[in-house]
Amino acid sequence: MRSEALYQKYRSQSFDEVVGQEYVVRSIRNAIREGKVGHAYLFCGPRGTGKTTMARLLARAVNCENPAEAPCGHCENCQAAISGSHPDIIEINAANETHVEDIRDLIERARLAPMMGRHKIYIIDEVHQLSSSAASALLKTLEEPPEHIIFILATTDPQKLLNTIISRCQRFDFSKVSVPQIRDHLLHIAEEEHMTMEPAAAEKLALLADGGMRDALSMLEQASAYTGGNITEDAINEIYGLASTAEKLGLLEAVFDGDLATLLERVEGYENSGLDLKRLTADLINALKDGVIYAYTKNENLLRTITGEQANMLACRCTPRRMLDMTDALMKASEAYKTAQSVSSVFEVTCLRLVADQTMPVEDPAPVQAKPKPVRHAEPVQISTPVPEPQPDPEPVETVTQQKSEPAEPAPQPVIEAAPERIPEPAPKHAGMEMPDAVGVVSLLVQCDKDSKAEDSAKFDRIVSGLAMDRCAAALKQTELKASGKDCLVLTASSRVVAATINEPEMNEAMYFYLRDHAGMDKVVFAVTDTVYQEAVQKFIEMRKSGTLPAAMAVTRYTEKKEEKGEAPGPEDRLRSLLDDDDLLQVYE
Repeated sequence: MRSEALYQKYRSQSFDEVVGQEYVVRSIRNAIREGKVGHAYLFCGPRGTGKTTMARLLARAVNCENPAEAPCGHCENCQAAISGSHPDIIEINAANETHVEDIRDLIERARLAPMMGRHKIYIIDEVHQLSSSAASALLKTLEEPPEHIIFILATTDPQKLLNTIISRCQRFDFSKVSVPQIRDHLLHIAEEEHMTMEPAAAEKLALLADGGMRDALSMLEQASAYTGGNITEDAINEIYGLASTAEKLGLLEAVFDGDLATLLERVEGYENSGLDLKRLTADLINALKDGVIYAYTKNENLLRTITGEQANMLACRCTPRRMLDMTDALMKASEAYKTAQSVSSVFEVTCLRLVADQTMPVEDPAPVQAKPKPVRHAEPVQISTPVPEPQPDPEPVETVTQQKSEPAEPAPQPVIEAAPERIPEPAPKHAGMEMPDAVGVVSLLVQCDKDSKAEDSAKFDRIVSGLAMDRCAAALKQTELKASGKDCLVLTASSRVVAATINEPEMNEAMYFYLRDHAGMDKVVFAVTDTVYQEAVQKFIEMRKSGTLPAAMAVTRYTEKKEEKGEAPGPEDRLRSLLDDDDLLQVYE
């Protein structure tokens, strides 16, 4: 025996039962209560949002014998309307009756007085499918309708209607029903139908419904039939070819790690299991969007598809700028799906591009130089005065990422030393040699402060947003300024390769002069991955609490040779070249 569909069984029978569309319900109710019902209404909106339901409620309410609680559902008119036998409520599907003869017949019958109620109501669904001649015939009746006639037009595509028809109707635009409203309604119906349903499963169905309550109820019925009334999130994923949240985050982690083998293995698994790659792409976009929102706001209430803990993981593993770049690539893939012969190939190529962008070193553009640049080198002189310990930023905020090996050939670099009496561990390496470890970053954070960070952040953001694509500029575009002190800048790079590139001797020296000349930032650059920086932040907090913070590292800036500037070496310079430091001290004494 055929059972009644859930969307029919649970169709709203009163204005109080309508889910969403609050402004429409309130407007219609007030018009009925005050006796100001119009002669023509136009209900527009996506499918499954309640247009036909609202039209039937309005038709019942205007003929209800109890105006104070219309529609009451108990009077003779309401009972006839509910059973579909009311002679004065006529529903027409314009998709089937599109010809002008059908509309002319409707107009002839509309002249007759109502048989049972006070008004004769015509509900014309999908009215945009009327032919042009039929729409023109209807227009005259809409302009000068009989006193007892009310027209209710419903459409998903109002742009196809004649403007003259729209202007003669009171127009109400129905919006998509929100995800929380659909989720709560599904849980309520599941309870009424004695189903067991996980809230996460209801959330998934609400997202899949895309604002359509009818679609959500149809999917609930399908899921119930598949699971035998025990609806779980895994069952929803299996029915509709969806990836779990853990699977989506695992795919993003493989991209962040540059793990191409794992990534390709996952993509192959998606193809074999019949996963909906278009839906997966949309879900990845939403997850990255939530990650960016959380990185900037730290507000879990603004998240839509992932939890605060998951969003924090994304913010820790990747910079907001990088996540937005990934979102752009995925959105381009979504557009490419529309014309592609193979969706899986587009998705796989997009994933490869994301990994390549994450791990590929910065490429130099074709060299175009008007004149050779002077060669600079670091002056091997230690800072003799002890570096005072500046006040650190009370809570270093940022987060996350990796580590690096030593370059093959050392080159001129800034010289860094730590005060031996304050440092309990060996002095860390410095820029121009290899990436600083967490302890080394702590000794840099000791000399950083909020004021320097605020001042340098403005300069850094200004030059990065307008940089030309030379080598230094391309590298800076893939970094974020995390801390700043009197002599140093601590940057986090989007990948380990970028951090290593910036710390290479020649590159580090060029970066120093680049920032000094373009932004007035006379400071040595140290680049680390987000993981190393986050580890250093935790160490900094622990050591500060225990009172074991190391002394600030002393940093020597790069200098240019005087010969390269066209200046002749002075007597002191010539003396330095002939004598070692001890002999030089005796000369001065």
